[in-house]
Parts: sequence; C-alpha cells; structure tokens
Amino acid sequence: NFIQTDASINPGNSGGALVNLRGELVGINTAIFSPNQSGNIGIGFAIPSNLVKQITDQLLEHGEVRRAYLGVQMQDITPELAQAFGIEDNRGGAVVTNVIPGSAAEKSGLQVGDVVTAVDGVSLLNADNLRNTIGLLMVGQTIKL
Repeated sequence: NFIQTDASINPGNSGGALVNLRGELVGINTAIFSPNQSGNIGIGFAIPSNLVKQITDQLLEHGEVRRAYLGVQMQDITPELAQAFGIEDNRGGAVVTNVIPGSAAEKSGLQVGDVVTAVDGVSLLNADNLRNTIGLLMVGQTIKL
C-alpha cells in the first residue's frame, strides 16, 4: 500500500518526507520506478504516514515489528465468484482458498470457501486489503470477521 507520487525522489534520496500543501506529513518517500536504472522518470512511491506511525509505535514498544497472522490464503471476490456464491450486492472482500493447519484461522473455524467481507465491521475491498488489515493488527488481538 504505497502512495504514488510525481514528486522528485532521486536515487539515494529515500526516507524524506512527502507532505501535502498544508505541510502535513502524508508519507515517507521510499522508491522510484526507474527502468534500466536510468534515474527518476517522475514515478515515485511513499509509505503512507499512518502505516509509518503504526510501525514506529511497534518498534518503540517491542523493538521489532510484530505482524498479526491469520493463516489463510485468499483471492478477490470477482463478479463471477460473487454470482457463484450467491452474493447479490458484491461490495468486495476475499474468499478463503486455503487454511493453514494450526493457524488462528483454523482454530477459529474458518474454512475454504468462506467469504470475508469485513474486519471488526470495516468493509474490505479485496484480498490485499484483508492481508494488510490483518498485518497491521497487534499479535494476539481478537477480531470479528
């Protein structure tokens, strides 16, 4: 989940602030798209500031980043899958395609074919959104799917 920017980020210049017109931090410049390593062509990427804050908090508290792990493999709910599952109002989400043995997912009863549409009441767009949402949770945190 990067912010794409056209702000100039030159090689060796990552880690700088990406700010909006009010001077508020919105991200930390991280990478550029540079075909053939030819320098900046105007496509840069920044880590969103809310993600930086969460990671910083974890580093300060634990000395490392601790990512929660659900233990599923999943894929996006496509219109075809929504139709196959009988989902009339497809607003997104993810279908479970594999449950890792011994994982939190298995212990909680998740099964292949389950459709996850929200985490703690917050709707999900797709499988990547679910993966990122889970990864930002605290290890051991209880959630409602």
